[in-house]
Amino acid sequence: MKRKFLSFFTLIFTLLFTAFVFVACKKDPVKLDGDYIVITAEEDAEGKTLLAYMNDLKAQEKLSFELANGMVTNINGKANAADFSSCWMLYTSDSENANEVWGVVEYEGKNYGSAMLGAESLPVKSGEIYIWWYQSF
Repeated sequence: MKRKFLSFFTLIFTLLFTAFVFVACKKDPVKLDGDYIVITAEEDAEGKTLLAYMNDLKAQEKLSFELANGMVTNINGKANAADFSSCWMLYTSDSENANEVWGVVEYEGKNYGSAMLGAESLPVKSGEIYIWWYQSF
């Protein structure tokens, strides 16, 4: 009886520990904060545009956004100002598609250049970071 209980306890502990490690270690591709959204491209994003990847994240209910005339105008309920004095700007770690002359943001000690293409044209690369930053001008 004691041996059965110990085996059962070991099995339950192993299952719970495995589930905890799986959930705790799985990185969410979207980090949300009031003034910025950080999207880390996963392997399944390779070959898509940022807009297509964002649509996938929207379908998974990890992100919400709105478009108007090809421009992202609202992310998670925070909309561009009507006079564009404040709006969402896109930055990336992808050096082939970023231009630091156009602007830079610092996030976690690293600089990210302004994206040279819009979300519907910007190719997503696995492991790269795409930051939507709400800025006032």
